[in-house]
Amino acid sequence: MTEREEYEAWFARRFGGLDVPEWLRAVGFEFWRHGRLSLIEAAGAPVEIRALQEPR
Repeated sequence: MTEREEYEAWFARRFGGLDVPEWLRAVGFEFWRHGRLSLIEAAGAPVEIRALQEPR
């Protein structure tokens, strides 16, 4: 799953019923992505964040 796919899945769960313009979703993705990168950098060690698939 790509970062964008993970973001889209999270966005759908969190804001699925709202009509959000695509440009705002794109900006949200950049904030989401850079937030993840800053967590990795702050850890001070090489780590990888993976989203686990939610049980159905």
